[in-house]
Amino acid sequence: MKKQLIALLVATSIITIIQEGNSLYAQAPANGSIVATGGGAYTTNASPRYLPEDVGMSSKTLSRIDLIVKKSIKTRVFPGCQVLVMKDGKPIYDKCFGRYSYDDAQKVKPTSMYDLASLSKTTGTLLAIMKLYDNGQLKLTDRASVYLPFLKGTDKEDITIEELLFHESGLPASLPFYSLALRKKGTPPLPASGADTSCCVTHQQNISPSFRFRHDWVSKIPSPQYPLQVSDSIYVSDSLRTAAMQMIAHTHLRSKTYLYSCVNFILLKEIAEAVSGEPMNVFLEREFYTPMGLNNMSYLPLRTHDRQDIVPTLRKDFLRNGKVQGYVHDPDAAFLGGVSGNAGLFASARDVAKVYQMLLNKGELDGKRYLSQETCRIFTTTTSPSGRRGLGYDKPTPRNPKHSSCSTAAPSAAYGHTGYTGTCCWVDPVNNMVYVFLSNRTYPNDGANKLSKLGIRTKIQEIIYNSMKFSN
Repeated sequence: MKKQLIALLVATSIITIIQEGNSLYAQAPANGSIVATGGGAYTTNASPRYLPEDVGMSSKTLSRIDLIVKKSIKTRVFPGCQVLVMKDGKPIYDKCFGRYSYDDAQKVKPTSMYDLASLSKTTGTLLAIMKLYDNGQLKLTDRASVYLPFLKGTDKEDITIEELLFHESGLPASLPFYSLALRKKGTPPLPASGADTSCCVTHQQNISPSFRFRHDWVSKIPSPQYPLQVSDSIYVSDSLRTAAMQMIAHTHLRSKTYLYSCVNFILLKEIAEAVSGEPMNVFLEREFYTPMGLNNMSYLPLRTHDRQDIVPTLRKDFLRNGKVQGYVHDPDAAFLGGVSGNAGLFASARDVAKVYQMLLNKGELDGKRYLSQETCRIFTTTTSPSGRRGLGYDKPTPRNPKHSSCSTAAPSAAYGHTGYTGTCCWVDPVNNMVYVFLSNRTYPNDGANKLSKLGIRTKIQEIIYNSMKFSN
């Protein structure tokens, strides 16, 4: 059998077997397809390549994804992307397209890491909260002020962890924490606040070119006084993070109706660290990322990866005066040190898929349990009273499809999240499927969001569901 396989590979000359980490992958250079050959969700045992037809899906229908992506690159919706579909634990569509930028020779590869933006909320912060809940270290009905003393004595004292997860806390969509690092004359206006991930956007082009950083809080070189790295030559004092928390404490609370808010998850990160007693990224590495073999998922990725392994997100950043590559795009997350509850995580599509396959498997992956079945059930099935969100996860909105982040074909049981930089992951527990899309649609600039306007992520998801109509 082994000799037959080798003979087939040599004869066709279209597939080469490459070793990456502990898994084997089959690569088809002709169309850029990279298909994992591990059994289940990327196990370490090599097995035959999976085809869509193996799980009752149509290769011909799925090939329409290629057309959409290639057209998107040609019309400059994004310079490159990764698209991955897992069905029944098997990777049946796993492709890389395009390049790091429109004028870059470097092609996107399976190990390329993208800035996940708000997809960090569920791939990072929410995992920490779920684990602490699983350990019995916190309850959903706990008041946030129990863990965050700076909220005591304010109108936010009674906000619960559940309300933060549902985005029904009454907190605003965003706050300009980064402006704390600027002198008063250079302080830009508050960012526009909207639905979904737009709350995490700040229109930096509105900043005066003559703005100045506060010399007492910002330095060009690192030191114990300036430990938080924002870029290659910007380091900030931890006092800024403390001031950011005070900004939240002094912000007027609104009515507790649904409003997607980055501030909610910034507080959830603070809660996770207060309960665990360690930085959230350290906690997540130990509990999830390292034992799961996620070699291409990390906060502060330049500490562990070469810059060329990370896809750039912005050509010109006014705050950081240059290209953003390896540092989180979101300026508030950046000035909080790069590890924030709302953004900051970088990853490849394969590593993102592993996290959500674990959740789809009710807390288990490759024979190791990371979360209890009951915790996974509660967090992935509970829906807010408004019906708009799950416990941290985004949900389909069939009653209002225009405002839904996923395909109308997705069942109501689906859960996932999107990211401002052009990312998403959706889990469909009814059809036992995971869909990941990662891009840097913000490059070279994030002004025009063609990806959302054209509904590219949703159109790809529609094709995935159409491919399931395949019949033998």
